[in-house]
Amino acid sequence: MEEVREEMKIGGTNRETMKAENHVWLMDVEFCNGEKITVSGNDISIIERFEAAGEELEALADVMEKREAEEKTAKEKIAERREFSEKAAEIMDGVFGEGTTRKYFGDVYEAIPDFCPDAECFMDFWDSLIPVIERLSDHKVKLEKLASKARMDKYMPQDHKKPSAKK
Repeated sequence: MEEVREEMKIGGTNRETMKAENHVWLMDVEFCNGEKITVSGNDISIIERFEAAGEELEALADVMEKREAEEKTAKEKIAERREFSEKAAEIMDGVFGEGTTRKYFGDVYEAIPDFCPDAECFMDFWDSLIPVIERLSDHKVKLEKLASKARMDKYMPQDHKKPSAKK
């Protein structure tokens, strides 16, 4: 007797793709020289980092002011100012991303490649970003209110949305 062999054909693989979108709000901040950074109001730490940066910059500036009163050579004073500038750049880059300081002062660096921003420059830099942080904060508050309302609407009775039956 001949054995009957049955073949089973397996078709191609089925694949389904679903797109999951995030709802992160990004804001591009353009500096006067055309350079940009991107920030987000959904970044829960940016406001805290920004406030801490302001405090650190003020503390650095206070230390610089006290050191200026000490008798030192011009070379020592310049070294201290350079140290301040490097630390301040690290602080600001820590808030907004590496290279932010170079982007902000980009046109100056283009004209003066060895430019070393002083304390006043960094305080102006920080002050110029206050409206950005305020906008992020305002946007975050609005989003939280909308999200809260949408969540609460899910649990509210929906009877008021049904058309009334006429008798």
